[in-house]
Amino acid sequence: MAYLVSARKYRPGTFSEVVGQPFVVNTLRNALRHQRVAHAYLFFGPRGVGKTTCARILAKAVNCTQLTPEGDPCGECSSCRRFSEGKSLNLIELDAASHNSVDDIRLITDQVYLAPPEGRYKVYIIDEAHMLTTAAFNAFLKTLEEPPPHALFILATTEKHKIPPTILSRCQRFDFKRISTEEIANHLRKVAEKENIHAETAALFLIAIKAEGGLRDALSLFDQLVSRTGGQLTYEAILQVLETLDYEAYFKLGEELRQWQGEAALQTLHAYLKSGYDASTLLQGLLEHFRNLLVAKYEPQALSESVPPHYRQRYIQESEAYSEAFLIHGIDLLLEGERRQQYSRSPEIVLETTLLKIALLPMALQAPSTIPLPSSARSTAGEPALSSPTPSSQVVKPEKALFRARNLEEVKKKS
Repeated sequence: MAYLVSARKYRPGTFSEVVGQPFVVNTLRNALRHQRVAHAYLFFGPRGVGKTTCARILAKAVNCTQLTPEGDPCGECSSCRRFSEGKSLNLIELDAASHNSVDDIRLITDQVYLAPPEGRYKVYIIDEAHMLTTAAFNAFLKTLEEPPPHALFILATTEKHKIPPTILSRCQRFDFKRISTEEIANHLRKVAEKENIHAETAALFLIAIKAEGGLRDALSLFDQLVSRTGGQLTYEAILQVLETLDYEAYFKLGEELRQWQGEAALQTLHAYLKSGYDASTLLQGLLEHFRNLLVAKYEPQALSESVPPHYRQRYIQESEAYSEAFLIHGIDLLLEGERRQQYSRSPEIVLETTLLKIALLPMALQAPSTIPLPSSARSTAGEPALSSPTPSSQVVKPEKALFRARNLEEVKKKS
């Protein structure tokens, strides 16, 4: 048998196998059990979260002759086997991205009144439905509102706002949510076990984070990384392949910024740039790091969506050393740097200046009379942190500190 990618090989065949969409699954199961299946559905949500998969399972279930008590297709009757093999004549799929004209819709409206060659329902799945033209939507209205009893329409789209209200009012709408990182990581673990692939939990979690809520994207990245690493999905190997810095690197850089060590932060940044990391990627990583620290102070449970399990407690502990004002202002400066990088020919310079602005924040957030000298003016390297009392010999004169703080305020306003 030819090789199948994981996204196709492990595509759910029953509602019980669908990941991360409990509301949709329970509602469709209840409709099947109580024989209250509507004639038109609209599935909308991000890419790779199961819209087309659920549409195909529903098409299989309405034609199943031995529906299970839970509302799943049995998978054993002749109709279910034909659906599983892709040979059913009762399933008609239309890709609206390439077939979006009035003539394409007319083919459906002309054929829909013919009885199904087998089974009870002819199911029409229109994928990327928002790509249909206005004329095609208008030609589809009457048939969608009053189809024959043996017809079932399922429209799938990633952009619901492009669907005309006249179409929306004729369909039952289901909102597919992004799948949580935990659920994606657990599913990847099951796939790895079935494929006899060694995979560390932290590595799978990193893949799930990169997928950003899309299970199909996660499985595609999983296959790519398995081929790249020879079936050894370790955390270090995934970091190297994805060219992603470890969390420890951002902890180090964040601590240097918090301690007003602008020179050390620039040295660390330049070391990462020389290693081949992209400036925009580094800025995004530092922005995510500051966001995680801020979330850890107020809602640690939310870290489960963006941080591997073995780093969550570390973020909670480290966040105690950061003030809310420092993190919020730092995030603002990073967001501004992100915007500037989009229009700059030198993203490295944007990142450097952004880091220096953040390194000056501790001075701006302290009383002028207690601002210590910068690290470049300190006589010893083992000097206590900003949170400890500052020796009198290292205290800047009040009038000079006030002048520097005011200048920093101007910099922050202009940025």
